[in-house]
Amino acid sequence: MSFSLLVTSCSLPGGDADPEGAEEVPEPSAVASVSGIGWEWEAPEGRTIERVEPVPAGAAVVLDTGVVVLHGQTGDEVWSHLAPTGARFTATRTVDGSAFLVAHGAEDVAVPEESVVLDAATGAEEGEFRVLEDTAPWGLWRVSRDERVSRPAGVSEEFRPISVAEVGTGELRWEQEESLECEAAPGLPAQQVDALLHESVLAVLVTCSPEQQEESMEVTTAVVGLDLGDGGELWREEFTYEAAGPFPVTSISLEGDAVVLQGVQLPEAHVIDASAGEIVASTPQDVVGMFGGDILAWDGSSGAGGRYDLLGSDLETVESVELSRSGGSLVSEEDVLPLGDGLVSVEFLEEGGASSGLTLGFTPWGAAETEVLDAGFPIGADDYFDRFTGQVVEVPGAVVLVDGRSSEPTQLVAYQ
Repeated sequence: MSFSLLVTSCSLPGGDADPEGAEEVPEPSAVASVSGIGWEWEAPEGRTIERVEPVPAGAAVVLDTGVVVLHGQTGDEVWSHLAPTGARFTATRTVDGSAFLVAHGAEDVAVPEESVVLDAATGAEEGEFRVLEDTAPWGLWRVSRDERVSRPAGVSEEFRPISVAEVGTGELRWEQEESLECEAAPGLPAQQVDALLHESVLAVLVTCSPEQQEESMEVTTAVVGLDLGDGGELWREEFTYEAAGPFPVTSISLEGDAVVLQGVQLPEAHVIDASAGEIVASTPQDVVGMFGGDILAWDGSSGAGGRYDLLGSDLETVESVELSRSGGSLVSEEDVLPLGDGLVSVEFLEEGGASSGLTLGFTPWGAAETEVLDAGFPIGADDYFDRFTGQVVEVPGAVVLVDGRSSEPTQLVAYQ
């Protein structure tokens, strides 16, 4: 089956794309390896890059006041939706990557001037989304085409009730009356740290801990799956362990159909099936991400860059690399991506004992040497950062590196 996309030009909200001159281009496929720079892109004047997300066309660049979708193979603009510079703006991709919820308005207004659903493939408006009077969508958090998950702003120590509303009507489906707790530690203070949306399940991360330092700190971390329809509990997994202080830092991430739970003091990282709530695998190694159904784990005890293992659900090693390079240095063990033919890593180019550029490295599975590619971003004498603060993301057709030298980046480079 083949697909095509309609490439259009930049437009402000409400403007019609000119059909004349529109060009159909094939939808890009995943890259298996990278060997050099394929294309580069710079944000329109006065706008900065917030993040890049994969969509079927390639790279969706979310700006501080707009969204621009670039074809992953060529870097050509597929569509864009730009608010006026200086406007208050928010944009969130649906969890399936098929649409964006976008809102903009004046900085001091409670309800946005515009709140629309955009098709991710074409940028076409599919309709407006409505909000309740007290829940204007400036804090768009987790969304699908049908549901919008919200919680009030605040600090982690406070109970901030999670609520779910219909995207189309804005009608409230349900709202928490009290925080989730840990069954293994009833009565202990609980914090709802984060929540992830997967199909009809909302996976909530909960940490239960004594509030004050104790001689022997025993804490419980739970991941609880809630039904998006009514908020009822579908499943839970709990882990009790010794910690050095109250409320140790833990995190969850969504990798395909799995929720990955890990933390510095958590003895093992756990991969949990997001629909059924079953533990797929647990490993003492740091889980960096997943590739297909395999787990990318890092072992820092081996070599300067450490060893990365691609593990099956049975924790048997499928592929492995031990990073070794000349002319570059790994920025962070977390800034890596597994591809079909090997591992991509974010690297500092080095010259005369100092960092001279920010780039990517590629290490084929089983190889002994990392190929450090041409610099995407030169590093000057006045540039300073202690680690990569940009973003590296795989999109159809390329691996995109966002400039990490500035807190307000405007440039990205695509490697192919």
